[in-house]
Amino acid sequence: MMSWISKWALRRSLLGSLVLTGFLITGGAARAGVDDARCPSNAIAVEPGTLIQMAADRAGIGALLCLKNGIHRAQAVRPLAKQKFYGEGQSVLNGSRVLTGFRREESFWVMNIALQRSRKHGECLPSAPICNQPEAVFIDDRPLIRLPGKNGLASGKFFIDYAAGKIYLGDDPTNRTVELTVAAFAFESTAADVLISNITVEKFASAAQKGAIHSREGSGWTIEKCEARLNSGAGISVGTGSHVRNCDIHHNGQIGIEGNGNDIRIENNRIWSNNIHGFDATWEAGGVKIALSDGVTFRGNHVYDNDGPGLWCDIDCRNVLYEENLVENNQDVGIFHEISFKAVIRNNVLRRNGLGNRGWFWGTDILLSASEDVVVSDNTLTTAPGRCGIMLIDQGRRNSSGKFYKTRNNTVRANEMTFEGAACAGGTSDTKPGSENFGIITSGNNLFDGNTYRVGRQSGASRFVWGHDVTGWDGFRRKGQERNGRLIPL
Repeated sequence: MMSWISKWALRRSLLGSLVLTGFLITGGAARAGVDDARCPSNAIAVEPGTLIQMAADRAGIGALLCLKNGIHRAQAVRPLAKQKFYGEGQSVLNGSRVLTGFRREESFWVMNIALQRSRKHGECLPSAPICNQPEAVFIDDRPLIRLPGKNGLASGKFFIDYAAGKIYLGDDPTNRTVELTVAAFAFESTAADVLISNITVEKFASAAQKGAIHSREGSGWTIEKCEARLNSGAGISVGTGSHVRNCDIHHNGQIGIEGNGNDIRIENNRIWSNNIHGFDATWEAGGVKIALSDGVTFRGNHVYDNDGPGLWCDIDCRNVLYEENLVENNQDVGIFHEISFKAVIRNNVLRRNGLGNRGWFWGTDILLSASEDVVVSDNTLTTAPGRCGIMLIDQGRRNSSGKFYKTRNNTVRANEMTFEGAACAGGTSDTKPGSENFGIITSGNNLFDGNTYRVGRQSGASRFVWGHDVTGWDGFRRKGQERNGRLIPL
């Protein structure tokens, strides 16, 4: 469990906070995360230990507040309209309480504490059956693995016995900082036009599909230069008019960013190593998932090492732009447009996604699933062995009115794909004969053309699939695909 800490380019502050030193995004020299910066001179200072909510209520609509450097512990803030919250670079909202008073009991360390069991929400992997209970424990900033019982309790793990009112640790906590998540969110309200800037938000007991910074029920929120880490559900939730930019979002329990609404922009962020609690990514987990939205922009983000998809828009998304992102080493699909509509996926770099190997044609860098009117162009892919570059998959899925989603009117052109194993690309369906969508790939005006496929000479047989036929390069072209495409042996 310590290995993830070594991935950070960090320095330790006097407060014990972890601060990112900086990072360059593909589109330019944007900095993701907090900076050492002064708050605006007219902002109202809020010192650690002061109730932020009381200060915000007293300040009123449109006020500017400066959260001073230090740890603001276990506070939940409901902003008023047009309020702006600034940090100074080492301003940390920490949603946990410090635990003391452990005693040795058999081979464990135990303390008595009254806790109410939270409602479970979300689907877990079999290897993490209680991922969806948001209470989490940390020792010296290291997240512990939660067990459903005392069996197997060892170093790096903990167990909560609600009936007995006890927490069990497998580690000796002597002279160490032990923290338990207690606050459900850092910021949440229905207010409009709120700004959260240059603040670290960590260790909140956010439920699955809710963010430690939760703007989904508000509108027009801007979240910038923030760091969201080690929260139990999502780091950030977005709603209509949300803009998340230049943030560092990592090691959250379920997902980095989630939400729904119109006119959402997610730009120049670093989104990495999310889903540390073991949620089932086919339900929702990983880097980013937006749903039921019109007008979404994913631009200039570095999205990597997430246990799930990288960038994902699902369920009736429309007018979506995925542009100039670097998406790599995610366990599921790199860029995933699912049961949705008009989108442009262009000028992205994707490397070695789909590493979890779900089998068949699901392990891909770019996947259009039961979607239509999408253009995929001018992307550069490096595809891991056994995985696919760009795929269209129709699943015969129905919308809320019972009509089928259609995989049609999709164009894949001018992309550069390099395969570390055999080439794999095309379009297919997992519907059965007789289904309305059985022939949708071949009859639905879908086209691959002008793409380049670079493949090692010893990589094995290619898999180019069209409709229900898996074929090679020549067979793919005989089916009307890649008339101007190139297969280049390396």
